[in-house]
Amino acid sequence: MLEPYQIRQFYLRGFRPQFHGWPRIWNKQFKTVSAQGDFRKLNKLTSRLNIRSLITLCAQRAPVGLYFSIMNWLMPERVGKKASANGAYPIGGEYVVDIDVPQMWRPWNGFNTNNIYSVGFQLAYDRTIEILDKIREFYIDARIIFSGRRGFHIHVLDFNLRDWTHYNARNPIKSHEVARYIYTHHLQSSCDTFDKYHFMLSSDPMRVMTVPGSLNGETGLVCFDVGGHQEFEGITLEEVVARSDAKRFLYNNGFQVLSDLYTHPEATGGGR
Repeated sequence: MLEPYQIRQFYLRGFRPQFHGWPRIWNKQFKTVSAQGDFRKLNKLTSRLNIRSLITLCAQRAPVGLYFSIMNWLMPERVGKKASANGAYPIGGEYVVDIDVPQMWRPWNGFNTNNIYSVGFQLAYDRTIEILDKIREFYIDARIIFSGRRGFHIHVLDFNLRDWTHYNARNPIKSHEVARYIYTHHLQSSCDTFDKYHFMLSSDPMRVMTVPGSLNGETGLVCFDVGGHQEFEGITLEEVVARSDAKRFLYNNGFQVLSDLYTHPEATGGGR
């Protein structure tokens, strides 16, 4: 677990949000989570956040994780926990599959291709490739994000609910839920590794995911946008871990404030 001052230094000096090609990014709802697991809205007082506001709020709160909604909202400050979203109106959003390593791994011990953690990491990589191949049957604009912890997120940016169901203006959130349910059922029927966990999470339009470029304060790794299908197939697992090292982001900007990032072998994995 990183100290709050280390997290603050990252957001002040190393945070570079990776939103290239992301549609309607400032219609997202943003949330932070504390070390105690408490989620707090960042859109509580304002509808849309800019990058400067996002950096300032994260530096103030030193969150363990920074998340954003998979849906785009006309009024993201109204989004609540329930399906009604408290009157917020959805205006589209991506489809996301979350693939995690089955076993916990500890990045501060180094990346060793012979240990059980890298075996699990390789399995997550292979699952991502398999699911990506099926997604490409219908969609081409998919971004693969390393979560900063145990696996990868596939964001399908050109997902359209009308490909799978009709749009119900009286209950638009239900329309998004139905479309995701139908498409998720299609993926599950064609992917052996698409289990109940994937099905439940992929069908939920109210989910939040880790923001690309943000820091996981428990692992000390940065969530980052690997790229599309071709870029993902061309990267090694060693490169994934090396590119996600928070120290690299700070060193490249002339700072060395996280020099003790991996010096606590007694720390445990945890995190999201």
